[in-house]
Amino acid sequence: MVNLLRKHQQPLMIFITVVIIIAFVVFYNGNSSAKHRGLQQGFRIYGRNYSQEEIQRKVRQFSVAMRAGLGELVYGLTGNPNSEQAVENFVWNSFVLDHEAERLGITANTGEVVAAMEKLPPFQTNGAFDPSKYQGFLDNLLRPNGFTAQQLEDLVRDQLRLEKLVALVGSTAEITPAEFRASYIQEHQKMHLSVIRFDLAGFKAQVQPAEDEIKKVYEERKASLNTGEKRTISYVQIDLNGEQKALKGKELVDARQALADRASDFGQAMLDPKANFVETARKMGLQVKTTPEFAQAQPPAELSQAPELAAAAFQLTEKEPTSDALSVGNGYIILHLEKVIPSRPLTFEEARPQVVEQIKAERGNQLLISKANEAAEKIAAALKAGKSFADAAAEAGQKVETLPAFSLSEPLEGQANFQEIVSKAVELGEGELSALTPVENGAFIVHLDKRDPIDEAQFQKDQKTQMASARMGKNYVAFHEWLQSRRKSADIKNIGPQRSVQE
Repeated sequence: MVNLLRKHQQPLMIFITVVIIIAFVVFYNGNSSAKHRGLQQGFRIYGRNYSQEEIQRKVRQFSVAMRAGLGELVYGLTGNPNSEQAVENFVWNSFVLDHEAERLGITANTGEVVAAMEKLPPFQTNGAFDPSKYQGFLDNLLRPNGFTAQQLEDLVRDQLRLEKLVALVGSTAEITPAEFRASYIQEHQKMHLSVIRFDLAGFKAQVQPAEDEIKKVYEERKASLNTGEKRTISYVQIDLNGEQKALKGKELVDARQALADRASDFGQAMLDPKANFVETARKMGLQVKTTPEFAQAQPPAELSQAPELAAAAFQLTEKEPTSDALSVGNGYIILHLEKVIPSRPLTFEEARPQVVEQIKAERGNQLLISKANEAAEKIAAALKAGKSFADAAAEAGQKVETLPAFSLSEPLEGQANFQEIVSKAVELGEGELSALTPVENGAFIVHLDKRDPIDEAQFQKDQKTQMASARMGKNYVAFHEWLQSRRKSADIKNIGPQRSVQE
């Protein structure tokens, strides 16, 4: 397979997109990533023990599959590659895929792997396979991180086996024309809605708690009123210099790659249990800076460049005090835990603004619900008596907001609480009024004025072009259900640290 691809290679042009290089290097910067610490143990799967190294190799395969454009494999094994459980699902379901494909005799031959490999998006130039991009992927991404072309081919083979399993499992999940039409109508039928919103801020403004009430609430809740944990963090920043920031093309890629290598070297050095953060930075010519103490919700300016920095700082522990290299702007930041300042109870004066806000929010919300339900009842009664929604709302003293027509396939932009409004609207018949629905800053009721009929001519065209993808979607739903049931039989168990394979 590898030799077949290499027959087409031109002189090497090691040029892969900046995004792929940086993302891959950051992912591979050591095995101490907080997201994957739950997988840094040995496990027993299908009765066999697997070491930490083998599990972590599966973790790294997730990133390879993502960077290689193996979307069906990633989606098929994770269900949602953006979920918090994506990596974990990929690891365990990879074992299930191997086991079930072998059990059912599902394979992919070399010719299929070659054809699929040559179609992967990262290896394309103007719609054709580009051997130099393939070689660049191997040289810049796989080999420096312990992978070879064979592991990439194995992942492509896994995707092909998964596709065959999806087709097999989903063969009984045929979508009927009636099901397609019902789904199409739900997606494309335009709705006309009217909304009445109730703003919490106005009701909170009516609440003015007395001093005795504030003191009483403080005494009742003082066990939960505290400063919150604070931390002091040291960090090193590895960034492009002024001249490098002006570079373009391959020169910029090379400069960023050098930064990534340097960040990776620092991370590897810190994996040594005896490593000292300051001393390691000094040896590498890096300056260590230290933040003032701060709470997670109020990070200092230097950690406000990206929201994940403060979150990463508060994931550090005494046992794992150093973070992975975190990509920020033109370079990387590596964090190190210096000190944890435990939370302490707030005094009455310190807690007073917080207590007042709690009282105003609680009593304001009670007022809102009472007044909003009263208005909704009046409007519902007027509608039942035959009045229009606009007239019913006016009689109840409420302002109506009429939304532009939209469908689920063409949603509105910039509308507050749009998703919550839609979730209520899809349950309504024409002329119906929803129940009062609380949201973060208040509540709303929605009236479905009418639904437009779909464009039948467009439906006929779309049915011809979209039926196959709808069928595939249903196949994947059936496959994920089957995969979950088969995963139970894998009998996955955590067996603690296992540095070697035990049969």
